[in-house]
Amino acid sequence: MISDYNKKLFFVLFGFSMTVYALSIVHFLSGFENKIFIGGVILLISMGLSAILSKVLSRPLEKLNEGVKKIADGDFNFRLNITNSKEFAELSKNLNSVATELSQSYIKLKEQTENLMRQNKELQEFNAELEASYEQLEALAHELEVSERKYRLLVDNIRDILWLTDKNFIIEFVNSRVVRYLNYTPQELIGKSLLEIVDEESKETLKEMMAGKINFSEINFKSKEGLLVITETHVKRLKTDGEVVGIQGISRDITEVYHVKQQIAEKNNEILAINDVGKLLTSGSDMKEVLNAIVEKVANMLNSPLCTIREYDKKSQKFILLIKGGKLRNYPILNEIELPREDMNDLINLKEIKIKRVEEFPHDKNLAPIFAAKEVFSAVIVPLVSRNETIGILTVWTSTKTVKNMSLLRSIASAVSVAIENSRLYDEIKKLFIKTIEALAYAVEAKDVYTKGHSMRVSQYAALIGEYIGLSREKIEQLRIAGILHDVGKIGTSDAILLKAGKLTDEEYKVIKSHPEISRKILMPIDLPEEILEAVSKHHERYDGKGYPYGLKGEEIPIEAAILGVADAFDAMTSDRSYRKGMNVEEAINELLKYKGTQFHPEVVDAFISLYMNEKHRLEEIKNQVFSNAS
Repeated sequence: MISDYNKKLFFVLFGFSMTVYALSIVHFLSGFENKIFIGGVILLISMGLSAILSKVLSRPLEKLNEGVKKIADGDFNFRLNITNSKEFAELSKNLNSVATELSQSYIKLKEQTENLMRQNKELQEFNAELEASYEQLEALAHELEVSERKYRLLVDNIRDILWLTDKNFIIEFVNSRVVRYLNYTPQELIGKSLLEIVDEESKETLKEMMAGKINFSEINFKSKEGLLVITETHVKRLKTDGEVVGIQGISRDITEVYHVKQQIAEKNNEILAINDVGKLLTSGSDMKEVLNAIVEKVANMLNSPLCTIREYDKKSQKFILLIKGGKLRNYPILNEIELPREDMNDLINLKEIKIKRVEEFPHDKNLAPIFAAKEVFSAVIVPLVSRNETIGILTVWTSTKTVKNMSLLRSIASAVSVAIENSRLYDEIKKLFIKTIEALAYAVEAKDVYTKGHSMRVSQYAALIGEYIGLSREKIEQLRIAGILHDVGKIGTSDAILLKAGKLTDEEYKVIKSHPEISRKILMPIDLPEEILEAVSKHHERYDGKGYPYGLKGEEIPIEAAILGVADAFDAMTSDRSYRKGMNVEEAINELLKYKGTQFHPEVVDAFISLYMNEKHRLEEIKNQVFSNAS
């Protein structure tokens, strides 16, 4: 733009110069007399043209200068309108644009100035408030300093360990109580990982605490010497902007309390174990089952892989295996063992508990590598003493070199000793009882050569049926006794009726039908189990209700009586009588099938058929052997 204006100015001056030059030439060529006049005219013309040109050329500059001054004075609303030339028109436009921008900037600056003034006023007021509360702040700072001293005193003297870690478990603070419990100084622990001074289980617990899953648990710290310090620990997670940055905890030493609780728990377990053993001993179950339950309980309680009970044989001076329990019970175990004289003296005479190294105690050689793999170190041998006499030993194989529960083992061994001795006495009484009732049965059958051995055979048939039905050992034993005694009521029946070869009269048959009730009356004073009395008194009841003496039917008939009825009928059919020849087994089986569901209980018949199909030889053995012995 300026370059164009310069060009125009150049051409105007150049034209003016050429005009002056032309006039000068005219002046030179004219006469001398005219030179002064013409020179004056030229001078005047030059001055006039210069004035006119100066005025014309300076006017837009003056307007431009005037506009700049007004804007500089703050008149941002002033506007130029120079149209003399394209260049000055553009200059005036740009100046107007600058004025507009300056106006807007001035307005903004004015607003900012007002805001600053307002804020300054607020700051002055706030400063006044600060000055007014300076004494209060100073007093508060003093109180905080006092409180901090008290807090530090409290933290340092509290009986618990206070600690603080970052999110990576690096200890940032711990109070001086840590010296007493862990023998570390706070300076030794700060910067160290908390996970380095706890056991493996506690590491996982602390990680769960950091994750927010739990906030209270037992934490086991390790002292500087490696001793375990058991604590109850409460924690709180620390957060910044919702993100966990660490945890703080308070840990109370409960090591002594923990061990006391453990001792109480152990004693309580001992009492419960002894109580359980007592219940087992008085349960009335088979003694081998009871002893087996006891050794399993001892093995489980003492974490023993093998536990055995052995009976002492005085003649051979060996210990005979009775029961074995534990995880290794199915491995080969020596049936008989012999101990060194010194051990025998301690166990038999002194009745002391012995602890032997595993290699010193007799065992099957196949067990040696298994003991080694399971780190079984020793065998604890507890004498079983009854009436001041050692009757056997309880042996507990253990993976520890010592056993803490010696008192428990002594108590259990004492109970087992009593149980074994009672079992012996019970077996003797049982044998005597069986012989007595067998003699009673023989006394009934002695009147008739054809009925000898009948009660013994019925007893064994009934026991076999009970076994096939799945009755317990106790029930099977009751069936065995009921079979022997089922006809004891006939002892009061006259020989004329019992030995009569022909058909009985109605009156005679009525007498025969009364023998089950008579049997019950005879046996009641002996105090036999009710199941035996029920089986004896109801073995002639029929499934269809046409039996005697009570006319019971279906499930009204006790299963023991139904079994006894089938066994009685089978032996009667297969035995010879004075008036007929006995059936063979197959014929008797067909009769049972024929009257299944009418005379005989269907389930009992099915069990007997299953017995016949699978173990016919057992039926034949009872039929022949018992009859042979009886005769």
